[in-house]
Amino acid sequence: MDIVQRAKAITLNPAATWPLIEAEHHDAQSLFVPYLLVLAAIPAIGTFIGLSLVGMGAMGVTMRLPIVNGLGLMLFSYAMSLVMTFAMGWVISALAPTFGGKSDLVAGLKLMVFGATPVMLAGVFSILPALGILSLLVAIYCLYILYLGMPVLMKNPKEKTIPYMLVVALCAIVAGILMGVVTSALTPSRMAGMHNVGAISIKTPDGQVKIDPKQMEALSKQMQDMAAQMEKDNNKK
Repeated sequence: MDIVQRAKAITLNPAATWPLIEAEHHDAQSLFVPYLLVLAAIPAIGTFIGLSLVGMGAMGVTMRLPIVNGLGLMLFSYAMSLVMTFAMGWVISALAPTFGGKSDLVAGLKLMVFGATPVMLAGVFSILPALGILSLLVAIYCLYILYLGMPVLMKNPKEKTIPYMLVVALCAIVAGILMGVVTSALTPSRMAGMHNVGAISIKTPDGQVKIDPKQMEALSKQMQDMAAQMEKDNNKK
């Protein structure tokens, strides 16, 4: 299977591509290796570049995730995208009989692996965090691709495709929120638990500033102690 040609075909001409996919013999390994392993690396690497090398910011202030944390986030998100794809393929298969379709894990994996192709490709937008909205638009387009593929692969009646797709999308949203909660612990935007994060580099018009979260935490504690002491002194008066 030519990865480039398949990615191009399912993105630009999904209606004609799904019957071809349905006729192909696959198992989980052949779907993941090399196709998904390659495509899933795009958003993971893009996120690393965007957060650790390019950085996030506005009005002349740029914040970058430390390289070590960025690499950890990249590996974590890469692994989770593979796990999520398999899990959602299983969900699609398990829900199929409810909507008049046929439970088939390989078909469900086909639907997820190939149906998510545009989102994986849109991972290049992660290089510039400000372009994140484009990934959302691509995700909406992926729903259309799934809509076309479900009756072909899962054998459900076409009139039940929309509720079937909406339930699957809801499951994906819930799973995505749970993944986001875990992932947020690795980003500098989460202030709680910053003692686990390395020094944050902030680029300003006047130069580059490095902030050590451990020092910030210690300073915060000192300020709290000072406030408590001042309150005691006022009470004595």
